[in-house]
Amino acid sequence: MKCRLCGSDATLVKSDLLYLKKFNANLYQCNYCKMLQLDFVNWLDFAYSESISITDTGLVQRNIMLAKRVLVLLSVINLKNLFPVFLYRIFKKYLKIFAAKSIKPFKSKILDFGGGYGLLVRLLRDAGFDAYWNDLYTENLLAKGFEKNSGYYEVLLSFEVLEHLENPKFELDKIFKEFSPNFFITTTLSYGNEVPNENWWYYSFETGQHITFYNQETFNVIASIYGYHYFSVDETFHIFSKQKINKELIRFYVQRSDFFYDTFARKYNSLTLTDHDRMLERIKLS
Repeated sequence: MKCRLCGSDATLVKSDLLYLKKFNANLYQCNYCKMLQLDFVNWLDFAYSESISITDTGLVQRNIMLAKRVLVLLSVINLKNLFPVFLYRIFKKYLKIFAAKSIKPFKSKILDFGGGYGLLVRLLRDAGFDAYWNDLYTENLLAKGFEKNSGYYEVLLSFEVLEHLENPKFELDKIFKEFSPNFFITTTLSYGNEVPNENWWYYSFETGQHITFYNQETFNVIASIYGYHYFSVDETFHIFSKQKINKELIRFYVQRSDFFYDTFARKYNSLTLTDHDRMLERIKLS
């Protein structure tokens, strides 16, 4: 088969994988970009009878953690590296004082692409970000009124979305060509250098929702296709940017988001109450 991302030939690596206890598919790896993909997926209507799988017990905890990471990341995204990163590690506790004086709150618009129930957007707005959402498949429960609108979004987020895509090239074209953000931040578990064995939990055979998998080579090819720079903070958290950014500095801060979050969060003004007033006004005018 041909790769659904780059169009290169793909090689069969696993046969007769069983999804939802009754559907079979074969797994192929692209010879060029290394993306793992299934040859035939005919169970998505069953898999998405509920948008969020009942097995996703970490959804709330994950969104809280990601909201913290986004706040720290965007607060330092344009910060200059004044010292070697190893000095930051040594003097970490003093960086809170430095950061409190040097960072500026991120003011540009953010779009959560594939926003799900809206939890992340609500958390980001509560923290003080001008965040919106877009999702064609899931009813938004927590951020109604903050749907995608006109204007440019400097940051696109897409958390736990890429592994669900049957045709990733189609969606990535939207992200990189139509929206053309300065920063695209995404999470999905990259699979490393070798094809995982069938015990890899991320295949998610029980839910049938994970059908495409990526590694570092895949992300580098994506960056090359669309003319972006790429690096990963860890095996799950990936950043694409139009301009070169300080990878080591950003990785240092984001990996320590819990430590820096409270200090950085004080730079922002929550939109919780202003959003409440905004929605009241919307009701009055409806």
